Amino acid sequence: PQFNLINSFVIPPFEGRGFMVRKGQTFRVIEEEGVQIGDLIIWNAIDPKEYFSATRTWTLEGWVIKVFTRLWSELPWLRPMATCIADTVVSQDAAFYHHWIGTHCATEWTEMRVGLPGLNSCHINFLQAIEPFGLKEEDIHDNLNLFQKMTLEPESGKIMATRSDSKKDDHIEFYAEMDLMAAVTVCPNGDNARYYSVPGKDIVYPLRIEVYDTGIQPKEFPSWTDWRPRWHWVAPPMSYH
Repeated sequence: PQFNLINSFVIPPFEGRGFMVRKGQTFRVIEEEGVQIGDLIIWNAIDPKEYFSATRTWTLEGWVIKVFTRLWSELPWLRPMATCIADTVVSQDAAFYHHWIGTHCATEWTEMRVGLPGLNSCHINFLQAIEPFGLKEEDIHDNLNLFQKMTLEPESGKIMATRSDSKKDDHIEFYAEMDLMAAVTVCPNGDNARYYSVPGKDIVYPLRIEVYDTGIQPKEFPSWTDWRPRWHWVAPPMSYH
């Protein structure tokens, strides 16, 4: 179908941006100039207490994002928030490029591992992205790692990252099953071939965001209510015999 572009902007290197996506719209994360990792978090735009859960999604969908993968929210909601509808990255081997293994980089985490304080990180970039929307650091939860080439070793459980095979104009696209607030960061890891980048020294490319009207409304799921039983637990009396 022919979608109607309604918003397009570029996120510069070492920065993050937040944006709204209405129910029934799609958003694309695009490799603007070349291979570049991006991190993504989504919330329910009406009630940000509902947010994307990597663990629930992992259990229901697997650890890799591919076309038709649904992104699920945390309990007590536990419902699809968005669905992947396109991915143009061509895999050269058994590795995958979009997933939720691990988490976004943080300045404190980098300092702990390599001893360099004050470096840029996706955590800082997420803060930049969400502050204009009234969200705070405690609202940063699980994220998706986009364009990050990763393999998982089943026996040891180790994850291994190598330079991504994505290229300029590659993109991944998601369909909003509800009104969403999204935040995307340009990861300082760049092409995934290094652990961190220093502004002014290492190459980090921008990412482009495009939001489209589809004219297609999602199917209504059954009423999602608090399914937990309505009972009150009372502790039994203690016995000292």
